[in-house]
Amino acid sequence: MAWDEVLYDVSDQVATITLNRPEKLNAWTVKMDQESSEAFRDAARDERVRAIVLTGAGRGFCAGADMSLLSALTQGRRADIMGHVELDAGVREDFHRKLAWLFSIPKPIIAAVNGPAVGFGFVLPLYCDIRIASEKALFSTIFSKRGLVAEYGLAWILPKIIGMPATIDWSFTARNVDAAEALLAGLVSRVLPEENFLGAVQAWAAELAATTSPRSLAVMKRQIYEANFQNLGDAIDLSFREMLASFQSDDFKEGVTHFREKRAPRFTGK
Repeated sequence: MAWDEVLYDVSDQVATITLNRPEKLNAWTVKMDQESSEAFRDAARDERVRAIVLTGAGRGFCAGADMSLLSALTQGRRADIMGHVELDAGVREDFHRKLAWLFSIPKPIIAAVNGPAVGFGFVLPLYCDIRIASEKALFSTIFSKRGLVAEYGLAWILPKIIGMPATIDWSFTARNVDAAEALLAGLVSRVLPEENFLGAVQAWAAELAATTSPRSLAVMKRQIYEANFQNLGDAIDLSFREMLASFQSDDFKEGVTHFREKRAPRFTGK
């Protein structure tokens, strides 16, 4: 794959997508946007892949939009910030948007936040399913200090993760939030040592890929995100329909069989 600003690797059923501008703390560019989108699509299609890890090269996760992009905007040059995404039929329209389309990928996406995650780099992990931070991770919305606003749906998604009071605090002040506070607020599910951080996240993702049903994860991911647009009755009705469908799946049969036979599962995703 002839990509420069994104690296892509598959091992142990885990695709690792690495933002690769370490000298710029992986500041986001148009090229990085294009290449990372291609990498996510490849991982979604690749039958070898059952989990996806997103991280940054060097000591940063993503320092936000590259300053050249912001400078161009101050001079009146327009950029494609809307980013409507073409997806398969049946995917709800809300997910046909930049970043939100990651919710439609039927595989778990784990953000391995290894360092500063600022601005756009703060929002990006919000659209991953799981966030794991290095003890050196640092988070900031930064928008209020740049004359900007709650971008890319942050005002909708961040309160669902950390609650309204913390969202207002972090958004208004744009202060730095360290890994310990991020864990306490629920932004990340765990904090790991800096040493061998990525290897530890990849090992965790590999265990998830090896021990769980890909079909179950795909269905649950869709249920969880679509529930944000449903009432309780609709969510319950959908869960019953999906439950009945799961009874007919190969993965359900394998789930029962491997437990009874006391062996490792051999899920196929069917």
